[in-house]
Amino acid sequence: MERKEFLSKISGGLAFTCVACMMAACSKDENTGTGNNTGGGGNTGGGGTGNTLLTINLTTQLLAVNDFVSDQGIIVVRKASGNAVSSFVAFVNACPHQGVAVTFRKGSNDFYCSAHGSTFSISGAVTVSPATSGLSARTVEISGTTLTVK
Repeated sequence: MERKEFLSKISGGLAFTCVACMMAACSKDENTGTGNNTGGGGNTGGGGTGNTLLTINLTTQLLAVNDFVSDQGIIVVRKASGNAVSSFVAFVNACPHQGVAVTFRKGSNDFYCSAHGSTFSISGAVTVSPATSGLSARTVEISGTTLTVK
């Protein structure tokens, strides 16, 4: 095999590998927040009902107002004390502009997309563009000390 042929064959393989790696890296849903995420152990997506997106134990997570969990592509914020459904909001953790993960900012009590600067109120409504629609809300249910997002 000549040098030119060898380089041509190896270059194609490397290019394919690089493209595959970039696609995998870009498709991961990572929380790029500022350390306000109280998520972690104990959250499980899926579940027996088929439409459960996230389950949270309220004895260990979301204990204070403005605590949040970002997991399984969902972001949940405690907006008031007490374990009533109205004390929580849950949204798909993707900016409707281009799908980049949003973070919750405790200081300003809003959601922020770092890609293009869109912000959303605690109700999920757009407050700063370029996003033209609000965050996609999810249903919160509470049974005892278990919060379920559907």
